[in-house]
Amino acid sequence: MTALRVATGLAKGRSLKMPRGGKTRPAMNRVKQSLFSILAARLPDCRFLDLFAGSGSLGIEALSRGASFAAFVDNSHDCARTIRENLELTGFTDRARVHCQDCLKFLSRRDLEPFDLVCIDPPYLKGLLAPILDALPTCPLFTPRTIFIIERQKKDDLGLAGRPALDLFDERTFGDTVLTFFRIRPPQASTISDAPPEGTADEAAPPPDPDLALPTHKT
Repeated sequence: MTALRVATGLAKGRSLKMPRGGKTRPAMNRVKQSLFSILAARLPDCRFLDLFAGSGSLGIEALSRGASFAAFVDNSHDCARTIRENLELTGFTDRARVHCQDCLKFLSRRDLEPFDLVCIDPPYLKGLLAPILDALPTCPLFTPRTIFIIERQKKDDLGLAGRPALDLFDERTFGDTVLTFFRIRPPQASTISDAPPEGTADEAAPPPDPDLALPTHKT
């Protein structure tokens, strides 16, 4: 297995530990580097949330590239311990918090400020993603400007078409791996009909916010 390292930024080249037992599925280096190149302009001073964090490599990469704060959530005590060790190795302990708890329960918290970027990377085929997606629209930890990223296999269907409160606005493919980018629709937008009455299209469907567009990136 390729060594897990921080790709760039303040902790560039630092090796990261993996939880024991090989139970986590770290993002492939190529996919991770492409993801953070796409997000590069949004990372400085952002609040980053790493759900199903595993080794914490995604959140640590965000901190290395300028995120002001990162929260790591995983219900495995071994993963939580590994994340804390990796934060010490990279010197980011003071800009991070590790939550050893179920990700769905974490989303019910009311004592944290909203996050700007959220990576969701649950184990494949465990049925963990659907309840998370259902909880996002009403979770106070996010706003319509929060960008969510899910790494999935090409054959997997996230079911976003059946969740009108979630707006898929970009996808990038890397072989059999797909990065899906989406956000929460503002409440008024999620109730708008797909086919607005004639003459009301401008009012019912405002133009996309250019600040939410993602840059293209060669893969």
